[in-house]
Amino acid sequence: MAPTPRRVRQLLSWFATAAVWCSVLTAAIVVGVHSDLPRIDPASAAVLGSIGAACAGVLMWRAAGRIAPGRRTTYQLMAAGIQAIAAGIAAACWLPGGAGDLAAGIVLSTAVVLWSLALLRLPDNGWDPQAVQRRLVDGAFVGLCFLFAFWLLLARPLFQQWRGHLSDGDLAIVIPSMMGVVMLGVGVTTTFRIQRWRRRHAFAYIAVFAVHLTGMATFTTWQWDRPDERILWWSVAWVATCAALLGVTYLARTQKPAPVDKPNYPGVHYAVMGGAAGLAAAAVLFNGAHAGALPLDAALLALAAAGALAARLVLTYFDVRRVTGEAAARQRKLSAIVGVASDTVLVLDPDLTVTWHPEDSAWRPATDSGSCVGASFLELVHIDDRRGAEEDLRTLLDGINHSRQVSLNVRVRDSARRWRHTETVVTDLRGKPQVRGLVARMEDVGARRSLETELARMAYTDPLTGLANRRALLQSLEDGVSAEEHQTALLLLDLDGFKNVNDTRGHDFGDELLVEVSRRIKELLRPTDVGARLGGDEFAILLRASWSEAVGTAKALVARLGEPYDFHDESTVFTTGSVGIATAAEGFGDPEILLRNADLALRAAKQAGKNRYATYDAEFDRKVRRKNELTQELRGAIRRDELRLVFQPVFATADRSIVGAEALMRWHHPRLGHVSPGEFIPAATESGLTQDLAVWTVNRAAEQLAAWSALGIKAWISVNVSVKELHTHLFATEVNTALIAAGVPARRLVLEVTEHDFSHQMNTLVAQLSALRGAGVRIALDDFGSGYSSLGQLERLPVDIIKIDRDLIAKDDGGVGPLAAVTVALGRILGMEVIAEGVETDTQLSAMEAAEAPLVQGYLLAKPMEPDDLTRWLADDPKAQRPALPAQSTPAEVIDADDAVPDGDGPADDTPNDVPKSEKS
Repeated sequence: MAPTPRRVRQLLSWFATAAVWCSVLTAAIVVGVHSDLPRIDPASAAVLGSIGAACAGVLMWRAAGRIAPGRRTTYQLMAAGIQAIAAGIAAACWLPGGAGDLAAGIVLSTAVVLWSLALLRLPDNGWDPQAVQRRLVDGAFVGLCFLFAFWLLLARPLFQQWRGHLSDGDLAIVIPSMMGVVMLGVGVTTTFRIQRWRRRHAFAYIAVFAVHLTGMATFTTWQWDRPDERILWWSVAWVATCAALLGVTYLARTQKPAPVDKPNYPGVHYAVMGGAAGLAAAAVLFNGAHAGALPLDAALLALAAAGALAARLVLTYFDVRRVTGEAAARQRKLSAIVGVASDTVLVLDPDLTVTWHPEDSAWRPATDSGSCVGASFLELVHIDDRRGAEEDLRTLLDGINHSRQVSLNVRVRDSARRWRHTETVVTDLRGKPQVRGLVARMEDVGARRSLETELARMAYTDPLTGLANRRALLQSLEDGVSAEEHQTALLLLDLDGFKNVNDTRGHDFGDELLVEVSRRIKELLRPTDVGARLGGDEFAILLRASWSEAVGTAKALVARLGEPYDFHDESTVFTTGSVGIATAAEGFGDPEILLRNADLALRAAKQAGKNRYATYDAEFDRKVRRKNELTQELRGAIRRDELRLVFQPVFATADRSIVGAEALMRWHHPRLGHVSPGEFIPAATESGLTQDLAVWTVNRAAEQLAAWSALGIKAWISVNVSVKELHTHLFATEVNTALIAAGVPARRLVLEVTEHDFSHQMNTLVAQLSALRGAGVRIALDDFGSGYSSLGQLERLPVDIIKIDRDLIAKDDGGVGPLAAVTVALGRILGMEVIAEGVETDTQLSAMEAAEAPLVQGYLLAKPMEPDDLTRWLADDPKAQRPALPAQSTPAEVIDADDAVPDGDGPADDTPNDVPKSEKS
């Protein structure tokens, strides 16, 4: 597996550290062998300093490992420099003469290079090539100037006085010392160029230079045979400066990021460079005045300083080229962007005179003369928008507008003398030295305004008919209500039978019909009226008129819509319309309520027979609200256990015994109280809840039959069902499940179906009833004589029992209808059981007995009663506990408890809680 870069760096650092310590320990051993214990040998002092410096370098390396990765490398380079100088001085102690000097010179120079790299990297925590080049060249120039002056005026004379001439061994001291002065120049110039961490950088380069100075002093005093105690003191100072640099490393571990950059001081930086150059020039002049020509070594230093200055000029040249290129590229990019954008920019002076405009903008504002720059901004603005723009700009110039910015929606003339709709944002930049004026950014929004206008038209217009849509109508209603226009009326129109036109002629033909209807509506509109299409075939007309005028318009509208419609294919369509009328006085000032009231009036017109108009009726509204409330509450009535059953007995005519009972549903709501079946049964039918109610009734009836069976009572129970339940196989399954669960014979359950229901889907209904009858359940035809069944249909119906409608039995004067006896005889002939329901007087009962009606039911004999009351009656009647006869009895047989059947209607005026004939459940 290939080693990772991190692993390679770790191995190299370990090898370098091992080499350093091998050199230091070797020097300690060699010097220790040749030293006299009672006194300190000069080499011993140098070795002790190397050991201390090496220890400080190791500690500094370990401390740098806890610094953030970006800054860690800088301090590791410093630690490597300490290790290098320690290794170099140690190597000079145990290597022989020339080899030791060569090794020391190379290692000491390497240490200076490592420290210089660390100082160059410290400000950015990384390598920014351009910044490093500038810092290196500037620092080298300053350092070489200082070095030239120091060498020419001080160091060279002293060196000649002490050493006479420069030997090979002295190069190991002179070259690293000169490099150290250059490193000092790099540190000084970099400190003034950076914008943050100046203090940290100053501490670092001072500490590094102190380590280099004390290390070189230790090495120099030892090499040049200075007094032994001086070598020892320099060694101690060397170790102390290494410890100080170690302290700088520990401070860097807790260094927090600078919150903001400090200001740059280019003047100070260039003053340092100029001062260094001036010092070098003064040294040349002084030397020329006292010593003559420059010596070769000083001339080489001067040439190096000149080379650094030349390098700085070259870098400056390339920097200027780069900046100029970047500026040109930005200008080209800006011109390209401005050239395709719909914006343009103007710069105005405090007098609102245009002082600048981009040349490459997509369009140019212009005055009548065609000029832009030098003209007043207000001359560019349309005269109708000029006054408002001047007022807004004046608030900006006077400082009243604290946001220092205003937005203007003005029309501006362009160079083609066209007026452009613009959104202009003017910003006050008089305080900016680069601008010192107002900057107006103008965006051409003409296309957007046109699009907004078109979208607004589409949002408030019906695309098919061109009339207003629902949103526009509501807006007009709201405007009229907010203006308290009580002379406001709303007409809602709905076509009668429009769905048939769509289904038979197609939707395209239907759309053509809607367009013709909208044309006829427009003919009746006045300028103050609003016609709208709400959707489908529903239209609306908002009238600024009184109630009587609204009624007149509705009459004319119904008449106009009833006229034939001739189409392009020479076909004619006849259709009508229904209209609902509501006025603002009835809408209580709320557009939504006014629209709802008109919709209720339209519903009333539809229910009244269509092709007419109707006005809003508060009583009709109350009934609709009541019906909706009942529908909502009825959905949870079963779960809340609010429903119950009552039973109306069916009697045998022969002995007045109870043979069965009809189950009637009652609903008691905790808030609404007792709700009449005449109210909640129609609500259940319209909302699709009859299936759940029928299943619940069958289950409760089965449970009641099971309870009677436990008491030995053989009476049957009949349950009213509708055709909707019989048209689904799930109902038959529910019936069988309920009977099986209760353990009740199927023949003791009778399902009553109203005669009216047999007019729909006769074949399907016959099949479903035959299936139920085959399972043992008996079928009764309820309200016989009130529907439209023919004798042929009656013969094919799977019916066991006929319940004669009370209208055939009872007259208004309490007498008996003439068809009652005929109907009883008809049932006998067809082999069906007959129940005469609605018997309310003795005369009617006697007539049924004379007609030999086997079973009777009515208020004369018993009203609907609670299950417990009927159970006690049946328990006290021994005839109700007789064994059941076979299900198919002959007409001559006496009907017993298992063969009789149910009913449950009483007089309408006496039984407001009973179910009407067509609404039993």
